[in-house]
Amino acid sequence: MSQTFGESLSATLRAAAQAYAIGDQVAPCAVLWVDPERQWESLVPELQPMLPELFTLGSYAPEQRRGPALWLRCIEARVVAGAPPNGCAPIFYLPGVSQEKLRVAEDCPPELTPLVELQYRGMMWLHASGKEWTPYSFLVSKQDGLGLDVAKNQATRDALLGALPSLMTEQLSYLQGRRLDSEFFNGLVAPDATGLLLRWLTDPETFKQRRSDAEWKAFCGECKADFRFDPSSEGPLEAARQLASRGASWNLVWKRFAESPATYPGVVEWLKRAAPKKPTMFDSAEVWPTLNEREERELQQALESLVDSPQDEVIGRVNELEAQHASRRSYPWQKIGLSPFATALEPLAQLASLCGITPGAPTADAYGAFYASDGWRADAAALDTMAACEALEHHGAVLATIRAVYLPWLESTSRQLQQLVSNDQISISKRAKPIATTPGRIILFADGLRMDVAQKLAKKLAGAALECTQDWQWSTIPSVTATAKPAMSPIADKVEGGQTGEDFSTRLTSTGQTLTQDRFLNVLEGLGWQYLRASEIGDASLPAWTEGGTIDRRGHNEGWKLALSVEAEVRELCSRISALLRGGWNEVIVVTDHGWLLIPDGLEKVELKHFLAVNRWGRCAVLRAGAQTDLPTYKWQWNAEVAISTPPGAGCFRASTEYSHGGISLQEMVIPVLRVTAVASKGGLASIAEAKWTGARCRILVSGEYSGTRVDVRRESSDATSSLLADRQTREITDDGRVTVFLEDDSDIGKQAVIVLLDTSGQVIDALQTRIGD
Repeated sequence: MSQTFGESLSATLRAAAQAYAIGDQVAPCAVLWVDPERQWESLVPELQPMLPELFTLGSYAPEQRRGPALWLRCIEARVVAGAPPNGCAPIFYLPGVSQEKLRVAEDCPPELTPLVELQYRGMMWLHASGKEWTPYSFLVSKQDGLGLDVAKNQATRDALLGALPSLMTEQLSYLQGRRLDSEFFNGLVAPDATGLLLRWLTDPETFKQRRSDAEWKAFCGECKADFRFDPSSEGPLEAARQLASRGASWNLVWKRFAESPATYPGVVEWLKRAAPKKPTMFDSAEVWPTLNEREERELQQALESLVDSPQDEVIGRVNELEAQHASRRSYPWQKIGLSPFATALEPLAQLASLCGITPGAPTADAYGAFYASDGWRADAAALDTMAACEALEHHGAVLATIRAVYLPWLESTSRQLQQLVSNDQISISKRAKPIATTPGRIILFADGLRMDVAQKLAKKLAGAALECTQDWQWSTIPSVTATAKPAMSPIADKVEGGQTGEDFSTRLTSTGQTLTQDRFLNVLEGLGWQYLRASEIGDASLPAWTEGGTIDRRGHNEGWKLALSVEAEVRELCSRISALLRGGWNEVIVVTDHGWLLIPDGLEKVELKHFLAVNRWGRCAVLRAGAQTDLPTYKWQWNAEVAISTPPGAGCFRASTEYSHGGISLQEMVIPVLRVTAVASKGGLASIAEAKWTGARCRILVSGEYSGTRVDVRRESSDATSSLLADRQTREITDDGRVTVFLEDDSDIGKQAVIVLLDTSGQVIDALQTRIGD
């Protein structure tokens, strides 16, 4: 299911606190949400249950998370009760305050002066234009907003402000692909007995206090008529029991709750109170959160019991647990973080399946090609499982299971590649010449862009309507930046190796000087390449080099927790690439220097005597002249007389190292090359132009740029499992924009449904309401 409007707004506000360059900037101390016209004010009470870190400027009422400017400063300083934990930036909603009021300190009203300093240590939530966000601009903006189609007249803007609280629970998939005007927003404000009942059950006392006697009586009357339930006499406990029963009209209430449980947090607590003391076989964890909690504890214990078990036993048991618990991911509790182990189990089961067999190949090139096409999926599953481990209590069970499944596979595949490379080190020479200077071409260097992360980036780029072709390249020996970066750059034929020192650096052929970043850029410019800083677009008539991403830095600093930041890194790279193409560049070539190994609790320690090495990193070392060792030894990329030793398999010369690179493994050595261009749109955005039913058959015509799109007929537009088509498989649009689909069941004729148009990533891009058979 897609996000609701409220969930999307919450995520956007939280993301504002993460919009800084780690390593170069400090995290903002607070997010200032300025609203000079108080347009968002009616939404804040509805938003606060979803954002515990949200506080409002106003009269002192700490129980409502509201107070004057000085109190907000105390919240930021964590010196009063109710402040968010360290690491979580508070969000301060400032109704009636503009950014100009805060920025001109001399003219700032005295009651706001405590907040002036926060604009320098924190950040304001502003549109890219520098203006304050309004509800209307947030809905229509395609840059950091929702990109919805909203009418521009004043009547629509007025209706939108009145409908904001009602808009909170609306699915974005419902809002997308339709014209939102005053009639639509006014319709949201019309009486909705189902939504009102859930809001009452979320907080019965507050709900009643906010309504007049007449409104309360009207609400109770609606409940009696629609649900045969009287809130005033039967109370929330009975309502929770009826909700869990899902009988008759209560089934609609349950569906509404299950679509967006985060919107109704109090309902969960009432369901816990109403849960049966002695559950029977007919009581389900789908409706009782207490039963789901019990199954979560059982799953945690089962995973913890696998520590130190052989890999094959762990894989078998993980598959059994997945079969037992997979269905719980479709329960509402998963959406609000109450099923963390069931959530982590999905990628963990994928990892177990992929690591059950160790692939091989006759040559290094064949092994590299396998990894570039399919082998990376095991790393992606491991990374996704780690990313699901956000809470401390999840670490022991899940991370230990990852290690038990994944490390033996890493060890085996790494040893196989090392053997192939030892047989013929020439086989991993560079597969392509240095990239030529071409007007309109820019190279984006992303340090440490491993193959599985590059696949995430490629998928993100496709979703942004960009065309991405993928290839792969060998990294260098050792696979570290100082050795590999120049080899992947246009200056590869301008450097050479000497006697490598502490950092495996090369030197300029022309001068013999050690290659530094400044000298690297000087040589680039001498070859006709521009160098662009992170925010620069440059002159697209000349070739250019730019750098982005902090994956490698994060990995060395954060270890396995790098997995928690990968999605943010991918978003930033996608945003940078999109901006470059919008700025006039014809092609963005994404290159990297190396991949990496990542394993919770550290790679296995391998001993290398200090006196044998000139220098020793985690996954590589330079041997002294004449030194002898049984460890794998290879020639340095830039000087064959220099011997490089690496740990066998997935070992490491340093203890307790979770993230490392420099050695010989598929993950470190097989690196991606992406070529990204903008897709030329000939006919505008794809849309459903026509649908004609003949019984259970429907002929559909699609207009616009429909290449690669597919169609489905569903009961609910955003729910793929509600497909009504035969075999429930989407159908691809033909070259002439037409497709014919057939229903699974003729009994659906006469029922309401929705025809959806899907892009290449499966996202709904257009929808058409229809009556089957008409």
